[in-house]
Amino acid sequence: MSLKYNPSSSAVSDAHWTTVFLSTRDASAEVPIDFITRPGVYLTQACFPNGVYDDIPAQTCLSDLLASGFGRIVIDLYWDNINRQFNLCPVELPPLAGNSTAGYSVDFSALSSITSTTSSALNPTEPLSAPTIDPLVKRQSGVNNTTTSISATPATTSVTSAAPIPTTTGVAGTELLELGPFKCSLDLNLDSIMSLYNDYFDQTSDTISARLHYITFNLHAASPFTAPSESANTPMQARLPRGDSLIGSQFEGNLPQDLYTPDKLQDDRDNLDKSWLEGNTDSNYFIVDHRGDDSITTDGWPGESSILLASHRRLLLSWGEVDPQMRAYDFQNDSGNVFPSDYLAIEHKVTINDEGDITSGCFYDPGVTTIGAQNSSGAYTTINNIIPSQTLQHMVQNLTACGISPMLNVTLGNLTVQNDLDAYQQFARSTVFGWASGEPRTGSQTQTTQKRANDDDEDYACAVMDSTSGYMGRWRVEPCQKQHRAACRIAEEPFAWRLSTYEVPFQSAPDACPESTTFSLPRTGLENTYLYRKIMNDSSSGGDESILSGVWIDFNSLDQTNCWVSGGPNASCPYNGPDDSEDQREVLIPTIAALIVLILTVLTLLVKCNENRRNSRTRSRRGDDGWEYEGVPS
Repeated sequence: MSLKYNPSSSAVSDAHWTTVFLSTRDASAEVPIDFITRPGVYLTQACFPNGVYDDIPAQTCLSDLLASGFGRIVIDLYWDNINRQFNLCPVELPPLAGNSTAGYSVDFSALSSITSTTSSALNPTEPLSAPTIDPLVKRQSGVNNTTTSISATPATTSVTSAAPIPTTTGVAGTELLELGPFKCSLDLNLDSIMSLYNDYFDQTSDTISARLHYITFNLHAASPFTAPSESANTPMQARLPRGDSLIGSQFEGNLPQDLYTPDKLQDDRDNLDKSWLEGNTDSNYFIVDHRGDDSITTDGWPGESSILLASHRRLLLSWGEVDPQMRAYDFQNDSGNVFPSDYLAIEHKVTINDEGDITSGCFYDPGVTTIGAQNSSGAYTTINNIIPSQTLQHMVQNLTACGISPMLNVTLGNLTVQNDLDAYQQFARSTVFGWASGEPRTGSQTQTTQKRANDDDEDYACAVMDSTSGYMGRWRVEPCQKQHRAACRIAEEPFAWRLSTYEVPFQSAPDACPESTTFSLPRTGLENTYLYRKIMNDSSSGGDESILSGVWIDFNSLDQTNCWVSGGPNASCPYNGPDDSEDQREVLIPTIAALIVLILTVLTLLVKCNENRRNSRTRSRRGDDGWEYEGVPS
């Protein structure tokens, strides 16, 4: 079954959150992607904690997670040795209809009266490893006493059972197999995951909607369906996937223009001048070596302005945990498409108190402002325990402010996404750095709530960092004519800040910055923390509490409402046209795809011309059969 991207209406961002997500994405666009924090979630905990693997609920759950802003998804895949495919169900499925690769010939209509064999029965001489309990899925103990009868014919095997396999009806009326503690669809597999992401990318393939995503695969062997509560056997190596059937190869074949691969990363690192530096990636975040006419790096990553908006790549794959039974998987031949474990993200230990405050492990250090000494690259922390909602949100905000991505590995409130979407949305939204709650308000909204005498002509389109107790370093909208100090970044030091010595209106902020500094804005949660602490320290040491109520940052929507840009007061919105117009959204068409369309167009024209020329020899009047290309290549 092909899954589609079909989120619940409540999962789709409203106008306010669309502005928040877009503005923070654009604020971080030049920062290498490994320093940008993103909310992550384990799909099993969010969608299948009750062991029900049903198609339509799974489609809704994953769609809602993507629509809510989760940028990292951890997916448990189970190798079904009988049907030779990766499923989300932890148990092997009985031989599927028409599937003869397992040495069976079984009709689906007879499924209720058959049972299968374990991997070892297919080849009794195949050695098995010691049983290993799957750490991610709780399995019930017990022994399945179902007996099997198998003939010796290798190509067509008759399989009978003393007891039928029970089934139940899923949400959409599809049949689910009851396999021990699990209820599993026959079609919820790797293909369905790829089809959903493919549809998601198609529906969000414009400069406003596009986001970068990560998928981490935990690789497991499925338990035999004759003993679904027991540990999985080691699959026969000859039956493991090879070539185009490898996970990364399948993604490369299905989403070739969306995938950013290890091979692509190496090519970009070998020629920075023609890759990331053209896309304005901040090279102060990594080491650059200049060799002859080329600039290279060994540790750098692209910014989203380069990988997402210039190269149109939207997906990175990596390995997570791998069961001992799956160690024979052909990782080497999949290394060109899937990043190794701990390459894209590294677990970072933190200590958190009962209030959600981080007492150790935060990357903020007032004495360290260089990347090399304060390297938060790929840092994440896994949340494994159920925490009260307000405490959890406070914790997530603090992790983001410390440069650490929060990874959710627990079922919030013991409810799935389908049953409590709001809890998961609040988790994802708590990872947004910068804007205070309810911000950025539009000019009309702000004037309605804050209008004072003589404010009629003031333009509420400029951002300040407010360090008072009510905001604690969050941003809010301020009239651009007001006077504040300006936030100035010290050259080549992303975490080092100075404030202008005098107050100015927003228009004059770039000129107010001291020498060797630039009017700027925080681009990540950690950069924001450094500026906030700088303001607090200057206020304390200088006795000037006025700076707490507002310091200009280089962020404004003067050119177009709700389009927040940096680059000073004269910066223009990159999305042309009025709000919500089609002209505002530029479709992302990869270069290769565009060339393919061009080639197909030329070939079509040639065929048409040739056909028309042939027809003109026998007809006195040309036919009226024009052609039309519709849609956008994914």
